[in-house]
Amino acid sequence: MSKRRHIKFWRYYKEWIETYKDGQIQDVTYAKYLMVQEQIKNLVPDLYLDEMTRRDVQRLINKYGETHERTTVLDFLHHIQAPLRDAVYEGWIAKDPTYKVVATSHKKHKKTRNLYLEKDEVDKLVDVFQKDSSWLADMCDFDLRTGLRYAEVLGLTPKDVDLQRLTVYVNKTWDYKTGEGFKKTKNVYSNRVITIDWRAAQDIQKHLDGVKPDEPIFVKAFIDSPDARKPRNGKVYNSIIDTWITAKCKEAGVPRITFHNLRHTHASLLITAGVSIQSVAARLGHADTTTTQKTYIHLLDELKARDNNKMMTALTSLGG
Repeated sequence: MSKRRHIKFWRYYKEWIETYKDGQIQDVTYAKYLMVQEQIKNLVPDLYLDEMTRRDVQRLINKYGETHERTTVLDFLHHIQAPLRDAVYEGWIAKDPTYKVVATSHKKHKKTRNLYLEKDEVDKLVDVFQKDSSWLADMCDFDLRTGLRYAEVLGLTPKDVDLQRLTVYVNKTWDYKTGEGFKKTKNVYSNRVITIDWRAAQDIQKHLDGVKPDEPIFVKAFIDSPDARKPRNGKVYNSIIDTWITAKCKEAGVPRITFHNLRHTHASLLITAGVSIQSVAARLGHADTTTTQKTYIHLLDELKARDNNKMMTALTSLGG
């Protein structure tokens, strides 16, 4: 076994993100890791890596959960699991101290939006989108049919779209917060070619005229629109889109969702339709199926129960 490292956990975590995350993920994602590092430093400033136990980690999670909702606590736990498992691999600690640690929270969740819409609700919202002739309606309908991340949709250029083969090549994003232009995708697995249906093709085809091969299609549509809230210097804040979607949800008579929830809705529709979790993960640009399974575990449980009923029906029919 390698020599154990007597280093404060927050310092080790800082080293880990500088080594394995710096330059490999988007700036906004990297900033999230830095926030986790600060939380660790504030909550357990004197906790050493080689002395950590499951009890220490659970106490850290419990303390974090005093002021954060469970979903946020779970995300925090996921952020510290990978570096600690790497430490086990290196031999710096003997056992994984996150083993069977659970996310706890004392803060009640305030539900203001749905994670995704059901099929009948989607149909109502799509009807509203199709009655609207704006670029906003086309972009939202397009995302509902592709499941792209917001920055990925904005990063699409004419040369990324193949209308003959009905495919879209996702290979970059648009920095909508700073307006600094194109950025890398979230990770290498996010670079992907996805198949689109003919309605999605129509959504994007409407906005190709006058757009240069390397110009972001929907960013240009936003800038060229008569909307008084149009962006300056390429900044296309998602809050503007979310406000518009809220109004459309109200018009359709469905629960309120955000643009990001269109991505969740897309995935839930595919899973409910029986598409394999591997195919859904690849389409969403997830590194593996773990993230997909954690996000949509409730749907997978429902499908499992449905499959169990099918199996029992098939088995009990044996022998006449």
